Amino acid sequence: MIRKVIFIAVILNHSFIFSQNNIVNIDSIIKSDNYKVLKNISYGIDKKNKLDLWIASTELKTPFVIYIHGGGFGSGSKNAAYSKDNFKRIKRLLENNISFATIDYRFKNNDDFLLTSFNDAKKALQYLKFYNDKFNLLKSKVALMGASAGATSSLWIGLQDDLSDKKSKDPILRESTKVSCIVGIAAAHSLNLNRWKDMANVDEEYLKSIFEKYLGKMDTEKWMERSFNKNYVSEVDFFEKMDSNDPPIFIINYGKNTKPKNIADFHHNPLHAKLLKNRADSLKIKNVVYAREIGIIDKSNKGIVDFIIENLN
Repeated sequence: MIRKVIFIAVILNHSFIFSQNNIVNIDSIIKSDNYKVLKNISYGIDKKNKLDLWIASTELKTPFVIYIHGGGFGSGSKNAAYSKDNFKRIKRLLENNISFATIDYRFKNNDDFLLTSFNDAKKALQYLKFYNDKFNLLKSKVALMGASAGATSSLWIGLQDDLSDKKSKDPILRESTKVSCIVGIAAAHSLNLNRWKDMANVDEEYLKSIFEKYLGKMDTEKWMERSFNKNYVSEVDFFEKMDSNDPPIFIINYGKNTKPKNIADFHHNPLHAKLLKNRADSLKIKNVVYAREIGIIDKSNKGIVDFIIENLN
């Protein structure tokens, strides 16, 4: 019983950092003269390539966190990081000399599907690393943090080998994409839909019917063909690319293991957390995983902020 109460306390204290409900204008709850906040920094050429950066008050270069919002790769904004309750968590990071960034990115499309979203998040990471001197950041100590689509983007970047392009004419794209730790809330363990089908024990037609509803006005035929294409799957999936050199991961997935009724049920299924934990354990990747409804509670009872501080210091 004590263990259950502690776990609930951990979730209440840390999980709502990712909620997109009750978002407020951040200017209404802070005194800007107490913090160095740079808003709407352009990290790319698109109007969606914007980020906010909260810089910890210290003369030394600081580790930093990049928050990637959720929304099914089709909605949401960097303001998802801002709520009255969440600001206490951002404040705690700043007090521990850890800077905090939250980003906007482009959404899914009919040309390269999810890759634009992923590559925007990657570019934001590389941008902040490239301009580390300008922003007083320590580029060797970075955490990626996200919810839902943002969690999966974080895993896509962090659980692959270095995604930098050493031959690029753009010096930003030559920056390493390696990070120190990853936090994912309601993350998918894979972007191979065949793995989702097997995980949820549903047939392909059922999976496709849910996926088509998710696509809405997108080119359904094109998406369905590409989503099962081996080359595309190889580009977007990270599960098979996990190895013993990957950084520590913190995963929380909610809900019971029931037959998914929509794409959110599929993407947020607690079995994703179980599969990530099993894979991480087999590779000896340090991990803290919670999926309470299916009995996965990390014995450390560690929360998100503590995990980040531990891995960035």
